Amino acid sequence: MKLTRPEAAHLLRRAAVGGTTTQIDQFVGLSRKAAINRLFTTSVTPDLPPWRTFRSGDAHYRAQTKMIEWWVDRMITSPPTIEEKLTLFLHGHFATGREKVEDARLMWDQHLLFRKLGKGPFRKLLGRVSLGSAMLIYIDNETNVVSAPQENFAREFMELHTIGNGNFSESDVVAMARAWTGHNTVGATRENNWVYDPTYVFRPDQHDNGQKTLFGIRKNWDARDTLNEVCFGVKAQDTAEFFARKMFSFYVHANPSQAVITELANGFRQSGLKVKSLLRAILMHDEFWAPTSRYALVKSPVEYMVDIMRRNGLRSSDDFVRWRMERMGMVLFDPPTVAGWGQNDFWLSTATAWAKSEWTTNLKWGAEERGVLQNTDGLTSDQVVNRVLTFYSIFDASASSRAQIKRIVEKTRETAPWEMRHVPFAVGMFMPEVQCA
Repeated sequence: MKLTRPEAAHLLRRAAVGGTTTQIDQFVGLSRKAAINRLFTTSVTPDLPPWRTFRSGDAHYRAQTKMIEWWVDRMITSPPTIEEKLTLFLHGHFATGREKVEDARLMWDQHLLFRKLGKGPFRKLLGRVSLGSAMLIYIDNETNVVSAPQENFAREFMELHTIGNGNFSESDVVAMARAWTGHNTVGATRENNWVYDPTYVFRPDQHDNGQKTLFGIRKNWDARDTLNEVCFGVKAQDTAEFFARKMFSFYVHANPSQAVITELANGFRQSGLKVKSLLRAILMHDEFWAPTSRYALVKSPVEYMVDIMRRNGLRSSDDFVRWRMERMGMVLFDPPTVAGWGQNDFWLSTATAWAKSEWTTNLKWGAEERGVLQNTDGLTSDQVVNRVLTFYSIFDASASSRAQIKRIVEKTRETAPWEMRHVPFAVGMFMPEVQCA
């Protein structure tokens, strides 16, 4: 089955961070398998920059801002590939934030892990992220010691990263916390003039070496034992299903059946928990391509901004990207909670809509200068509608969307014809098909 234009656009909206009409057309006529293979094998250049590119003395806020601008530009300019969307998914799954972690370098180190290990075995990624300084600090294992066990890390590790809520007991939280005692950061020491050192360290004298009963198994559990157990032991199916459900909901729609999740989780386990195998299975699944899945997800502010900026030839230096993100409620490297960002209905708020409206107003005044959707004087209303839809790569717009755009165009021509320099561009940004993926 060869991809149609609407199907190719759907694939790039979901598996990548959108694409221009030219990029979409490069996937038209390919089979599903060939199109997905292209997304998996397309290389991205240039190479990832070193930390010194962002370093700004001790001003970690400014360093984070530079990281945000770099990532936004990377998403805008990269060819269609799975890398950026998968990195965004993992950033939300293993949520940590610069505001609490404070050190932007640690956030960059974690970002590199997502890119370097994100497509590989989940066990390796889970171990590196969990024992990384950003995560240890963010969910409070940096001070988890035998004399004062800290349960935050243990709970979030199970509830948000591996087996999911309802698949562990309070006694499992206690045992998990004890297993992770001693896995800390160096902290502020006399030897370092009481300057905080975020480097990971294992302190054997601060580890609880007693017997612990975790998931019904009694032994002297350590952190690495728990990592293996949730991936390959008695909780392996729970972890596979939890991660498969979360990834499916991110890429396809919010209400997968248990049968679909079981199918995907079984394949995930058979692959050795290779994330790329699970993602490929999701993108190949019939439910991904079903008409009911199209436009079933609300774009996050980052996805929305990247798509609009790409179509306008804009880069982060052309706008106050971080400030716009803050207004819309999604600042990269600073998710709002340990659970990351919400999806779909989470973004249907008056605050987000108002921030998008402000951004639209700002961009529409520059549309004339950039020559976007200009010279409509000699076109019929239907032709203007088609230009708007083509500009935003919407090839399967609903009759309702077409009618609404046409109605606004005709009303503008009648009452304020000079606004035709801006209105087609602005109304397109608020189409349901542009707001959704």
